[in-house]
Amino acid sequence: MLKVAVAFFGIPRNSDICFPSIERNVLAQLPANSQVAQFYHLYKIDEIQNPRSGEAGQLSPDNYAVFQSMEGVLETTDGVLERWDFERIKAQGDTWGDQHASIRNLIYQLHSLRCVTQRVARFAPDFVVFVRPDNFYHTPLPGYVFGRPRGRRANVYIPDWQWWGGLNDRFAICGQDVYEAYGNRIEHIFRFCEATGRKLHSERLLKFVLQQAGAKVCTMPTTASRVRIHGGFAQESFSPKRGMGKRENRYFHFFARARTWVDKQLPPEN
Repeated sequence: MLKVAVAFFGIPRNSDICFPSIERNVLAQLPANSQVAQFYHLYKIDEIQNPRSGEAGQLSPDNYAVFQSMEGVLETTDGVLERWDFERIKAQGDTWGDQHASIRNLIYQLHSLRCVTQRVARFAPDFVVFVRPDNFYHTPLPGYVFGRPRGRRANVYIPDWQWWGGLNDRFAICGQDVYEAYGNRIEHIFRFCEATGRKLHSERLLKFVLQQAGAKVCTMPTTASRVRIHGGFAQESFSPKRGMGKRENRYFHFFARARTWVDKQLPPEN
């Protein structure tokens, strides 16, 4: 039987708004005859403070209720930055120029992603769907993906928008051979900085890690918006052209789209 894991990570800000869209456009798109397991690693915090997005406010405990039937853990952020040598990470540079606030939040996110990935591994899935719970999903995941678990072991399906010189890291569908590379990329921060000569950058780190893992990057048209703590939607551009970056990424995008077109023509496995 096909095994699909759904992995939630980060901070759920507005579950009453976001989770119905997840049920409709993520969970309902998974094959009905598959074994689906849902996992989470979420931060249990009382308030949000994010100067970059302008968010500040209390986080209701009700946001966590929808995850109670799943397998997972709620943790605080205590010790996370020390675990990943944040002082050394800061020494690589301040990518967003906000006194490393965005870098700090990225480390929290990547740590949460790694924790849920380790929990997923015990399930031995054919596919893993990584889902940020603070996003409202406007359109459905591409259901055809799950029809070829053996042929798509090395495939990664990412949103076809907001690549920012790397690859969109908001959510993804990953095949069996590459989901750990996607989920454990925090382990490769210093290797990325040394190999590229760049400061830590979320989208570029993802591209670097997937290339190193030999992943076959495909695109998907699914769109989603971040929902802020007070219920408003962040402004998003879903144009595949915006933020594409240098010429090399445009070529990469072209071939990812071409690979996706071929991938869609393949019949389901028997």
